Amino acid sequence: MLEQHVKQHIEVLEARRRQAMIDWDMDFLEGIYTDDLTYSHSDGKSDSKRGYLQGMRAGIWIYRSFESQQEHIRMVGTCAVITGLIDMDVIIRGEPMLLNSRYISVWRKGDVGWQMMAWQSTRYSKV
Repeated sequence: MLEQHVKQHIEVLEARRRQAMIDWDMDFLEGIYTDDLTYSHSDGKSDSKRGYLQGMRAGIWIYRSFESQQEHIRMVGTCAVITGLIDMDVIIRGEPMLLNSRYISVWRKGDVGWQMMAWQSTRYSKV
């Protein structure tokens, strides 16, 4: 695949992942995350794939919407690195929150195709 086509493919997968988070499409999320996923939250806590998906199933995080901007995808070998800003409307442990975060997401191409292997976000103030 040409680099621009790969970037477009990753954009589609990322949009589909976010929609799956809103829809609680756990089957899709199971498949799109690598087994060695590291998911680092904006509060500094980190989860494995298993821990993150268990938390979603338990209703710790209920995602309602995402809005991203300033996204940039860089290709590094068989990895795609996405950086950008994201606004999340989410309920965390029963408390509605609007989170503004700067993030980095790493996708890797393996035997089963493109999967996300890492996410890290840091809150920032829009003010």
